[in-house]
Amino acid sequence: MMSQFFDATSDAILFLNHDFVVTFLNLRAEQILAPRGQILGINLWEAFPEAAVPSSPYWINYHRTMDEGIATRFEAFYGEPLNLWFDIHAMPSDDGIILFFRDITRGRANREALEVKTREVEQQLAEIESLYRTAPIGLALFDLDDYHYVRLNDRQAAFFGLKPEEIVGRTLTEMAPIEGLRELFDQVATGVPVINFPLEGSVVTDPDNYRYWTVSYFPVTGPDGTIQGITAASLEITQQKKAEQALMESEKLAAVGRLAASIAHEINNPLESVTNLLYLARHSTRIEDAQEFILQAETELQRVAHITSQTLRFHKQASSPQEVSGEALMESVRSVFHGKLVNASATVKERHRDAPPVRCFEGEIRQVISNLVGNALDAMPHGGGNLLLRSRKAHDPRTGAAMLVLTVADNGSGIPKEVQEKIFRPFYTTKGIVGTGLGLWISQEIVDRHRGKLSVRSREGKGTVFTIALPYDAVSREAQATSSEANRIDTLKP
Repeated sequence: MMSQFFDATSDAILFLNHDFVVTFLNLRAEQILAPRGQILGINLWEAFPEAAVPSSPYWINYHRTMDEGIATRFEAFYGEPLNLWFDIHAMPSDDGIILFFRDITRGRANREALEVKTREVEQQLAEIESLYRTAPIGLALFDLDDYHYVRLNDRQAAFFGLKPEEIVGRTLTEMAPIEGLRELFDQVATGVPVINFPLEGSVVTDPDNYRYWTVSYFPVTGPDGTIQGITAASLEITQQKKAEQALMESEKLAAVGRLAASIAHEINNPLESVTNLLYLARHSTRIEDAQEFILQAETELQRVAHITSQTLRFHKQASSPQEVSGEALMESVRSVFHGKLVNASATVKERHRDAPPVRCFEGEIRQVISNLVGNALDAMPHGGGNLLLRSRKAHDPRTGAAMLVLTVADNGSGIPKEVQEKIFRPFYTTKGIVGTGLGLWISQEIVDRHRGKLSVRSREGKGTVFTIALPYDAVSREAQATSSEANRIDTLKP
């Protein structure tokens, strides 16, 4: 009856007498130990010689239970022919000891595999955490409850001159009181990401240092697909912006140099005429002749005054946008280039259709037209060429909005197709050491700031057409404030 009870249990059971001879084993024990063969009535140490080592856990624990009457429990591996891991309970009895044991080989392998996987996951999490904390871009996570900082890395905290733990728990608007930013987060919270949103300004710990960033915001979804937070990735581009500004300033200085040379050439001829006319008037014997020479000198001086006036208008940059017609923009540039056009024997054709004035920064748009006209002159054939200056009203084909279109076209050498793809890149030039490679890049920047488009069409040996398309409200009120004031941060208060 007792044997049937032992056979029904899931544990393997084995009885040893005081001489460590096996006196009983149940069905489960026979199944587990079957590779060893029949062991009933055989000394345990003879049946399992690998365990008969004084340093083995079997020898130590069985002798302790047998000799001291103390129950023991241990896990141990037994090699050939079993190759199994066992979880063993040794219990003292009047006749010797009773062993309760289980095959835990598979469970132990699963546990070891789980431990390995756990260590791998922990290592990966540690690596991810290290990357997160030391990333060269600012990273932050916000909740949806008033947009509190849940976590952020060191670079993001450095924007405020603080440590991450000093910011966690504070709200977005508390740290960055930017007009419209909360509404932007409301948009992201609906599932619409915002990518490369420009921000600029200074932080409270360094108010004299104006800085620039681009930030991308993404919704964070849970396993069920619901939005649970917002993550932000911020990249500071202050040095890049400063470098771009330095390049633009250098191009402006170069433009001033070219303008000065043009003006010197333009006023030299009439001044020479005035000198000669005054000489003739001084040595004239008839007062009528002297008066005629003086009138001619006065005409030449008026020409100098006109050139000077156009030059000042060309170079002056208003602090606020002005309304100006396409014809006036073209005429001011043509006047400055008059001498070069005459020397190049270029034929200038102008066509200006009635169009409303455009609201823009005159000086900047004139700089663009000047760059295009200068490039056209360089591309024209020696001994003559045709330059077309045109302004007209048109409509944006996508939105239907009215636009002023300015065209500068020439019949010069044209631009190869592979070069057209590169001409708006900074420092790219086909003029060798005499070119800076900045003119068209800056021109495109200026047109972009006016929410317009600068495009080119060209065929080798046929000529080139540059088109400037400007919306009539090219400078928005936000742009009027600082040219990019819409995304300005005056101060980020901690």
